[in-house]
Amino acid sequence: MERLDGPACVTISDEISGLYRQCFSEPPWYETEEDFAAFPGKLARQVERPGFAAWVERDGGELVGVCFGWPTPAEFSGNAIYEELQRSCTQATVAWMTKGSFEVVELFVSPRAQGRGIGRRLLGAAVDGWSRAWLLTSPAAPAARFYRSLGWKRVGSLPERALEVLVFRAGRS
Repeated sequence: MERLDGPACVTISDEISGLYRQCFSEPPWYETEEDFAAFPGKLARQVERPGFAAWVERDGGELVGVCFGWPTPAEFSGNAIYEELQRSCTQATVAWMTKGSFEVVELFVSPRAQGRGIGRRLLGAAVDGWSRAWLLTSPAAPAARFYRSLGWKRVGSLPERALEVLVFRAGRS
Protein backbone atom coordinates (compact mmCIF):
# COMPACT_ATOMS: atom_id res chain seq x y z
CA MET A 1 0.00 0.00 0.00
CA GLU A 2 1.18 3.49 -0.79
CA ARG A 3 0.04 6.86 0.56
CA LEU A 4 -0.28 9.59 -2.06
CA ASP A 5 -0.73 13.32 -1.90
CA GLY A 6 -2.78 15.33 -4.40
CA PRO A 7 -0.10 15.85 -7.06
CA ALA A 8 0.79 12.14 -7.01
CA CYS A 9 -2.89 11.27 -7.55
CA VAL A 10 -3.08 13.60 -10.52
CA THR A 11 -0.02 11.84 -11.98
CA ILE A 12 -1.90 8.51 -11.98
CA SER A 13 -5.31 10.00 -12.73
CA ASP A 14 -5.77 7.82 -15.83
CA GLU A 15 -5.22 4.66 -13.78
CA ILE A 16 -7.54 5.84 -11.00
CA SER A 17 -10.19 6.79 -13.56
CA GLY A 18 -9.93 3.39 -15.24
CA LEU A 19 -10.37 1.59 -11.93
CA TYR A 20 -13.28 3.89 -11.06
CA ARG A 21 -14.97 2.83 -14.32
CA GLN A 22 -14.45 -0.85 -13.49
CA CYS A 23 -15.93 -0.45 -10.03
CA PHE A 24 -18.89 1.84 -10.69
CA SER A 25 -20.32 0.62 -13.98
CA GLU A 26 -22.24 -2.23 -12.33
CA PRO A 27 -25.35 -2.14 -10.13
CA PRO A 28 -26.19 -0.46 -7.86
CA TRP A 29 -24.09 2.40 -9.20
CA TYR A 30 -24.78 2.71 -12.94
CA GLU A 31 -22.49 5.66 -13.48
CA THR A 32 -23.00 7.17 -16.91
CA GLU A 33 -20.46 7.84 -19.65
CA GLU A 34 -20.74 11.51 -18.66
CA ASP A 35 -19.87 10.60 -15.05
CA PHE A 36 -16.83 8.62 -16.20
CA ALA A 37 -15.72 11.41 -18.54
CA ALA A 38 -16.07 13.97 -15.72
CA PHE A 39 -14.21 11.91 -13.12
CA PRO A 40 -10.64 13.08 -13.96
CA GLY A 41 -11.69 16.73 -13.60
CA LYS A 42 -13.55 15.96 -10.39
CA LEU A 43 -10.47 14.21 -9.02
CA ALA A 44 -8.26 17.16 -10.01
CA ARG A 45 -10.53 19.47 -7.96
CA GLN A 46 -10.75 17.07 -5.02
CA VAL A 47 -6.98 16.75 -4.61
CA GLU A 48 -6.93 20.50 -3.91
CA ARG A 49 -9.04 20.06 -0.76
CA PRO A 50 -7.18 20.89 2.48
CA GLY A 51 -5.85 17.72 4.05
CA PHE A 52 -6.49 15.55 0.98
CA ALA A 53 -4.88 12.13 1.36
CA ALA A 54 -5.08 8.96 -0.69
CA TRP A 55 -3.96 5.37 -0.38
CA VAL A 56 -3.54 2.98 -3.28
CA GLU A 57 -2.89 -0.71 -3.57
CA ARG A 58 -1.20 -2.41 -6.51
CA ASP A 59 -0.97 -6.04 -7.50
CA GLY A 60 1.93 -6.76 -9.82
CA GLY A 61 2.02 -3.11 -10.83
CA GLU A 62 -1.71 -2.96 -11.61
CA LEU A 63 -3.78 -0.50 -9.57
CA VAL A 64 -6.39 -2.58 -7.72
CA GLY A 65 -7.60 -0.30 -4.92
CA VAL A 66 -8.00 3.37 -4.06
CA CYS A 67 -9.22 5.20 -0.96
CA PHE A 68 -9.17 8.95 -0.48
CA GLY A 69 -10.69 11.70 1.55
CA TRP A 70 -9.97 14.68 3.77
CA PRO A 71 -10.77 16.18 7.16
CA THR A 72 -14.34 17.45 7.20
CA PRO A 73 -14.26 21.26 7.05
CA ALA A 74 -15.92 23.38 9.70
CA GLU A 75 -17.75 25.44 7.05
CA PHE A 76 -20.45 23.63 5.05
CA SER A 77 -21.85 26.38 2.83
CA GLY A 78 -21.56 26.04 -0.92
CA ASN A 79 -21.25 22.25 -0.93
CA ALA A 80 -24.30 20.29 -2.11
CA ILE A 81 -23.50 17.13 -0.11
CA TYR A 82 -22.97 19.02 3.14
CA GLU A 83 -26.12 21.06 2.59
CA GLU A 84 -28.14 17.91 1.91
CA LEU A 85 -26.62 16.30 4.99
CA GLN A 86 -27.82 19.24 7.08
CA ARG A 87 -31.33 18.95 5.61
CA SER A 88 -31.52 15.18 6.10
CA CYS A 89 -29.99 14.68 9.55
CA THR A 90 -30.49 16.53 12.79
CA GLN A 91 -28.15 19.40 13.54
CA ALA A 92 -26.83 17.51 16.58
CA THR A 93 -26.07 14.42 14.47
CA VAL A 94 -24.27 16.44 11.81
CA ALA A 95 -22.20 18.28 14.43
CA TRP A 96 -21.34 15.05 16.26
CA MET A 97 -20.31 13.11 13.15
CA THR A 98 -18.35 15.84 11.36
CA LYS A 99 -16.43 17.69 14.07
CA GLY A 100 -12.84 16.53 13.95
CA SER A 101 -13.74 13.80 11.46
CA PHE A 102 -12.15 12.29 8.41
CA GLU A 103 -14.48 12.13 5.41
CA VAL A 104 -13.94 9.01 3.33
CA VAL A 105 -14.90 10.27 -0.12
CA GLU A 106 -14.03 7.23 -2.23
CA LEU A 107 -13.06 3.64 -1.60
CA PHE A 108 -13.05 1.23 -4.52
CA VAL A 109 -11.37 -2.07 -5.23
CA SER A 110 -11.20 -3.89 -8.54
CA PRO A 111 -13.93 -6.52 -8.75
CA ARG A 112 -11.17 -9.06 -9.57
CA ALA A 113 -9.30 -8.18 -6.36
CA GLN A 114 -12.20 -8.05 -3.91
CA GLY A 115 -12.24 -10.43 -0.98
CA ARG A 116 -8.49 -10.21 -0.38
CA GLY A 117 -8.54 -7.58 2.40
CA ILE A 118 -7.52 -4.68 0.17
CA GLY A 119 -10.53 -2.52 1.03
CA ARG A 120 -10.06 -3.25 4.73
CA ARG A 121 -6.39 -2.21 4.59
CA LEU A 122 -7.08 0.93 2.56
CA LEU A 123 -9.94 2.04 4.80
CA GLY A 124 -7.94 1.23 7.93
CA ALA A 125 -5.07 3.41 6.72
CA ALA A 126 -7.46 6.27 5.90
CA VAL A 127 -9.12 6.37 9.32
CA ASP A 128 -6.03 5.52 11.37
CA GLY A 129 -5.47 8.23 13.96
CA TRP A 130 -8.97 9.69 13.63
CA SER A 131 -11.43 9.25 16.47
CA ARG A 132 -14.30 9.56 14.00
CA ALA A 133 -14.81 9.13 10.27
CA TRP A 134 -17.84 9.12 8.00
CA LEU A 135 -18.84 8.19 4.48
CA LEU A 136 -21.80 7.82 2.16
CA THR A 137 -22.79 4.58 0.43
CA SER A 138 -25.70 2.96 -1.29
CA PRO A 139 -27.58 0.66 1.09
CA ALA A 140 -27.90 -1.73 -1.89
CA ALA A 141 -24.14 -1.95 -2.39
CA PRO A 142 -22.14 -4.88 -1.00
CA ALA A 143 -19.90 -2.17 0.48
CA ALA A 144 -22.64 -1.27 2.97
CA ARG A 145 -22.40 -4.75 4.52
CA PHE A 146 -18.61 -4.51 4.43
CA TYR A 147 -18.61 -1.21 6.35
CA ARG A 148 -21.04 -2.55 8.95
CA SER A 149 -18.86 -5.63 9.44
CA LEU A 150 -16.03 -3.25 10.36
CA GLY A 151 -18.13 -1.45 12.97
CA TRP A 152 -19.48 1.47 10.95
CA LYS A 153 -22.97 2.55 12.06
CA ARG A 154 -25.81 4.06 10.04
CA VAL A 155 -26.76 7.49 11.38
CA GLY A 156 -28.96 8.79 8.57
CA SER A 157 -29.63 8.93 4.88
CA LEU A 158 -29.60 11.37 1.99
CA PRO A 159 -32.91 10.54 0.32
CA GLU A 160 -32.28 12.84 -2.65
CA ARG A 161 -29.31 10.66 -3.61
CA ALA A 162 -30.55 7.29 -2.24
CA LEU A 163 -27.47 7.07 -0.02
CA GLU A 164 -27.03 6.24 3.63
CA VAL A 165 -24.67 7.99 6.02
CA LEU A 166 -22.34 5.74 7.98
CA VAL A 167 -20.08 6.80 10.84
CA PHE A 168 -17.15 5.06 12.44
CA ARG A 169 -15.93 5.87 15.92
CA ALA A 170 -12.53 4.44 16.76
CA GLY A 171 -12.47 2.25 19.85
CA ARG A 172 -16.24 2.42 20.37
CA SER A 173 -19.25 0.42 19.26
